[in-house]
Order: sequence, then C-alpha cells, then structure tokens
Amino acid sequence: MNELTVSENKPKQSIKVLAVIVLGISVVTVAVSIYLFVQNSELKSKTNQLSEQIASLSEKNDALQKATDAQTAFNTEQERYRKLTYLTAMAHDIEDGIVTDDFIVNKIRFSWGNDGNLGNVVIDVKNQPSLALVYKNKGVYGLADREVRAKSDGIIKAVKDYYATAPDVPAWNDSTSVQLTVQNYSIGNSAGGSFKLVGETK
Repeated sequence: MNELTVSENKPKQSIKVLAVIVLGISVVTVAVSIYLFVQNSELKSKTNQLSEQIASLSEKNDALQKATDAQTAFNTEQERYRKLTYLTAMAHDIEDGIVTDDFIVNKIRFSWGNDGNLGNVVIDVKNQPSLALVYKNKGVYGLADREVRAKSDGIIKAVKDYYATAPDVPAWNDSTSVQLTVQNYSIGNSAGGSFKLVGETK
C-alpha cells in the first residue's frame, strides 16, 4: 500500500511542475504581449506626432514659398521702378543738355522691350539757329536728304554716347528703334543702326 501512495504522488508532482511551467510561459507570453502592445502604441503615437510635424512643416514651407514668390515679384517690380526712375533722371539730364551744331534735344522718352533691353527711344529736337533758317515745316528741311540724315545721325549718336556712360541701364543695341522728331513732327526713324527719313523706302 505504501508503494501505491509513492507512485500516485509522482504524477501529481509532475502535473504541478508542468502547471507551473505552463503558468510561467503564459505569464511571460502575456508580459511580452503587453510590452509589444505598449511599444506599438508608443510607435503609433510617435508616428502620429511625426505626421503632424511633417504637416506643420509642409504648411510652413508653403507659407515660406508664397512669401518668397511675393518677395521675388516685389523685387522685380522694385527693379523695374528703379530703372524707370533712373531713365527718367537721365532723360532730364539729356533734355537741353545734349546738343550738336544742328540740334538741341528738347524732349526724350525711353522705353524697354520684353527682352529687358532698350526697346524704343523718342527724341524730339529743337533746331539750332543755323538750321532754323532752312527748316520749312512739319519735319521738312530745305536740304538734301543725305545732309538731313547726317545731321539726324549726329544727334542720335550724341544721345546714345551719353546714354552709354550710365551704369546698369537697359542696353541700347541695334534692335533699339529711335524716332527723331522736331517740334513733334517726325523727321525719320533709326532701326538696326540705319536712319531713314519719313517717306524713304530704300
């Protein structure tokens, strides 16, 4: 009978040991699951925070881009007005300041083209006393065409040379057209460096 009790105790002890092992594994599994759940929650929280920060940075970046675009547009407009002011000041210097033996610059107007260079120049002149004697009217002189062309080229060159001394202005090049008038009557036009009187076709 004693033998029977001893053999019955061994399976009970084995079951207890097994139960303890299973319980230990279960506790470890639950602990690992809780740890992983907490880590996953923290990771999700950090991911959400990062997403919010990225969204905030994106908004700030968009706002900065808009501010940069606005500043660029403002700078471009400011540069345009700076050049316009400079050209206006130069026009005042040229008016009654640039003279040849034949003409005095009365008024001048500058405008620039789409390429940023000087697009058009209108020069209105007054006749010097010697030329006033041969002036008929409405831009017509009692001189040979070649003489009028030479005198016109002279005043245009004098204005262009003075203009060339100015720093940082739109370039006056061969594509710049020049209209020369006397008392607002057209004498002729210069295009591509070649001056033609009004009515000239060649």
